[in-house]
Amino acid sequence: MEKKIYKEANKGETETTINVLYKEELIVVYTNDVKLQKKLCRVLGKPAEEYIKGRSILGSTWKIKFEEKSKITKMILKANIFGI
Repeated sequence: MEKKIYKEANKGETETTINVLYKEELIVVYTNDVKLQKKLCRVLGKPAEEYIKGRSILGSTWKIKFEEKSKITKMILKANIFGI
């Protein structure tokens, strides 16, 4: 298994977005925060998309269906997505 290399974003450019798509019944989470990407990989598994430049991962997106309630709960409780 190849070790993933993450590119740390500038502090002022670090972002995490959570979109709730009601019609599609989907939660879409994007982040370029390296610590959060690693936590989400452990909690949610492989991301739906990884944004890569060269050999480095700049950001990742996960798509979680509404019916996957355990994943949603884990994401909120274990990933500390809000940094609280």
